[in-house]
Parts: sequence; structure tokens; C-alpha cells
Amino acid sequence: MTRFATDLAVWKAVIRRDRRYDGRFLYAATTTGIYCRPSCPARNPDRRNTVICWTAEEAERRGYVACLRCYPKTLAPAERAVRNALDHIEAHFEQALSLETLSRVSGLSPHHLQETFKRIVGMSPKALCDAERIFRFKESLRAGHSISEACYEAGYGSSRAIYEKVRERLGITPGAYRSGAKGMRIRYAIIGSKCGTVLIAGTDKGTCAVLVGDDRNVLIRMLHGEFPNAAFCEQSSRLWTHTVLRCQCSDPFVSNLPVTMRTRIFQAKVMDQLRGRKLGRDQNESLLGS
Repeated sequence: MTRFATDLAVWKAVIRRDRRYDGRFLYAATTTGIYCRPSCPARNPDRRNTVICWTAEEAERRGYVACLRCYPKTLAPAERAVRNALDHIEAHFEQALSLETLSRVSGLSPHHLQETFKRIVGMSPKALCDAERIFRFKESLRAGHSISEACYEAGYGSSRAIYEKVRERLGITPGAYRSGAKGMRIRYAIIGSKCGTVLIAGTDKGTCAVLVGDDRNVLIRMLHGEFPNAAFCEQSSRLWTHTVLRCQCSDPFVSNLPVTMRTRIFQAKVMDQLRGRKLGRDQNESLLGS
């Protein structure tokens, strides 16, 4: 069950401190008696003094003890800080959350939290807060609330903020969204990914929906339910496909989050990457069959 680090790919992951391999194996130094994650910031042992273990239990049966820098058995301090920030964002989406507030919640300095959050989650705390607010705003409109009511419920200070700050994130005006996109044409594509089947839809004003699930037909019904008065056209998109492929690569910490939170982060990353990218005749190079 254990072996010396003769596998070049495994050893390179240790040398690179590659977080993508966290959770897949552990390594132990025979000279110190300590076992670590692949991403441990501590100085790497000599390869000939390194043993690969597949679980913490295996490492401890062989007499190794857990590293106090990378916490191979639990969340590392940086991951715990990010999880605290994520939980706070989810519970207080309706508030205008500042980096200073999240800093106090996480226990990291604002600058350290910003860098750590982006490195682990793949986007800034502000970008995730903005995306979460858009999700909630849309939910409120679909529930039949007025634009003003939905605006305040989602934490925006005024209706003016909606028109000034989020139109490029919505891909449609708030009024048109509330009317079910009456008279509008929406293009969409179905893309397979490690995160599941992804449906991305857009108008000539930008991306208006990112849906994730297991069944393409269910996703299409969800799209029609969100925009019941629109006309739809399915087509492939290089831009959307490349964006999904970029955003599907998640840090192991994100991959182990609850599925709902993990999916919302993925959706937010895709929407953030596509923000301001309009679809239309001026972007035919990014669309196949347009």
C-alpha cells in the first residue's frame, strides 16, 4: 500500500506543491516522520527519503504524524478561512458585504483573504457576492415581485443600481426578464463538463442563463420556464465551450464542498467570465453555425 516516490508524475506534484492532487495521496518524509499533503508549503524532502501513502490512516499506521503546516487530516487554516467567508456570503447575500467584513469573519487580513480566496475558489469574494446577488434578484422576479421589491430583497440600494451595475450580468433588462423575455430571441448551447451538463443561453445583450444538471431535456425545460415568452435557437459556441472548460477545473477544496455551493460557484465563475460578452453578428467568430 505504500511505496517510495518513484512515480514521476506523483513526485512532480509534490515538487510543484500541486493542490490538484490534495486528497489523492499523501507523502511522508522518513527523515522527519511527518506526512503532508502534496501542496504542503514546507521544504520538500529528498526523493529517496519520501514515501507515498494513500490515506492518513495508512500513514499513521506506519508511524508518521500529521504536518502542522498543511493539516493533511482536516481543513488547512487558509481553507477554513475561505469556508468561513463562503458560509457568511451565503447567509448574508442581501447585505453589501465588504472585504473588511469577510476579513473579520475569516480571520485573515483583507489582502491575504483576497489572494487566498481567488487562488482557491477561482474568483474574488466581490465577484462571487455580485453573482449571488444576481441569482437572488432573478429568483425574486420569477416569484412575481416588482423590480423595486426584488432590488431591495437582493441587497441593492436602489432600482437605479440594477440598471447601472447589473445589466451586463443579466444579459437582458430587468423589465424584459420579468416579462419572460417577451418577443426576444435567446440562443443556447448544451455543453458537457466535469461539473455536469451545462446549458448556457444568451441574447444580443449578453449571457442570460447558466444552468447545470444531469439531463439536457430538463435543462431545456428550465430555460423555457425562466423565459416563457422568448423564441429559442440551439447552436454551438466556441466561446461558451472554452469558458466552461476553463471554469470546470476546481481546487480540491471546492470539489469537496456541498454540491449546491459547488454548483453555484461554478455558475458564478462562468457568468463572471462571460460578463459583457455580447452575442450577435459582430461575434460570429465565436459562434458555430450562426
